[in-house]
Amino acid sequence: MSESSLNAGALPADDIAADSEQRRHRLFATADQLRLAGRGMEAMHILAAEIATSRSGERHRAQLLGRLAQIVALEQPTIALAGLREAAHLRLDARSRSTLLALVATIAARTGHPDTDALLRDAGSAHAAAGDQSSARHLALGRAARSLAHGDLPGAQALLAALDPDSWAARADAPSIRAERILVQLGLGRHQDARTSARQVPDEIGVSLTGLTALDCLRMVAVGELPEAAALAVTTLSSGSAEISREVRALLVAVIGEVRYRRGEHDDARAVLRACLNEDRWPDRTMWTPACCVAVRDPALSVPAGLLTRVVTDLHRSVRPLLPVPHFGPRLVRAAVAAGDTRAAGRVTELVELVATRTPVPLWQALADQSRGLRDGDPDALRSAVGRLRTTAARPALADALLDLANNPRLRTGEAQDAAHEAAALYARIGAPGDQATADRRCADLATTPRHRPSIDEPPGRGIETLTPAEERVAEMLAAGATKKEAATSLFVSFHTVDTQLRSIYHKLGIHNRMQLVRAWERTRR
Repeated sequence: MSESSLNAGALPADDIAADSEQRRHRLFATADQLRLAGRGMEAMHILAAEIATSRSGERHRAQLLGRLAQIVALEQPTIALAGLREAAHLRLDARSRSTLLALVATIAARTGHPDTDALLRDAGSAHAAAGDQSSARHLALGRAARSLAHGDLPGAQALLAALDPDSWAARADAPSIRAERILVQLGLGRHQDARTSARQVPDEIGVSLTGLTALDCLRMVAVGELPEAAALAVTTLSSGSAEISREVRALLVAVIGEVRYRRGEHDDARAVLRACLNEDRWPDRTMWTPACCVAVRDPALSVPAGLLTRVVTDLHRSVRPLLPVPHFGPRLVRAAVAAGDTRAAGRVTELVELVATRTPVPLWQALADQSRGLRDGDPDALRSAVGRLRTTAARPALADALLDLANNPRLRTGEAQDAAHEAAALYARIGAPGDQATADRRCADLATTPRHRPSIDEPPGRGIETLTPAEERVAEMLAAGATKKEAATSLFVSFHTVDTQLRSIYHKLGIHNRMQLVRAWERTRR
């Protein structure tokens, strides 16, 4: 195709006489070339112009709207919003216009745009007046995106459940529907469901596969499959696929950076992440928020760029970037506390608590406890976080919480040592030698801390305070209703060890059964 035809932004004259199927293929090829040439707005304009003038029937219109939505998904928010708003000024039929308005509202909702509610109302009114299945799907996606921006995962789940990505009419929108559903599953801590959803996908357009691959990489990061996550992310980025959107590319960069930091490969991580520091225009920079959450752990990158302030500001518009890898929330609090920024620590903690309120699942309740524990220096909140995280598959989050507990200055040395040792072992298990070295250093520091030893003249102690840290963990789990077998599995010890510790707990507390243990434990936690 000649440069002049691209500049004209219109189809060659002989295409007018071609049948609708041939014309559609040529139109799509032109739009794709424009997009690859960095002229996404022009690509959207020619598709919208065809929608406005076409008389080829409902199927043709649906295909045009589907390709327009795909191009919108591949562009950064500012270009997508500008292109759609320009397209909405064309003489579109009422149904096409309602779909375009729903697309605008969806992009706004995903980025936390302040006009989201007004745009959703406009899109809803347009759909009610003349909408069809296409506008209904995009309106539902927009409303689900708004729920995700506010941390209401159950609300988003309910909206998305009504959409059928396997229907022919929804074929072009199926990637977006599937991706949003997987994002909800990750946010709810349903990692196995997310894995199944990401890998059992019908043969669809290529763009769907790259987006779902990125989400699967984030799932691996969340559950501690670090080597696999990095390998898949690097392979996907190196494929050179033109269908990798900027958002997907940003997510893959975040995965690679996270794994390299956890491995202790800081220079390599910085080299990958520096690109995320260059985008300072909102809302385009929101695509890079997950990568910025990774870079925040490195003062060499985050302090000169003022990343913490930027990330906290953007997350208050939308918490969506925290949902696939929720342990980024406590990380931001940890970075704020280390920097002495109490305001940022408080704002992030409030956000995590908000999500935990709207999405009351163990994962978010644990992260809310952890965030409070870091902000307030409260060892009880950190203990609660560790206990809750043991019931989830989020192993990196558990290891981080254990290390936070070990670093708490108000903790007894023995309990801190146990937490640090367990964190180091867990880091080793998930393939994070860099973090393991940090935990090992904490173990070494604690080993040099003098511990109080009772005099031989002191009477033997009784009560909760006499339990060892390991016995406290067993007591906490059993008092919460776990069986001895479940406690052994969760604590990575044998059933015999738990049984022996339970007998010791009964002796020290002067009790004889599980009911008495529950009552004793509840009294100590009031």
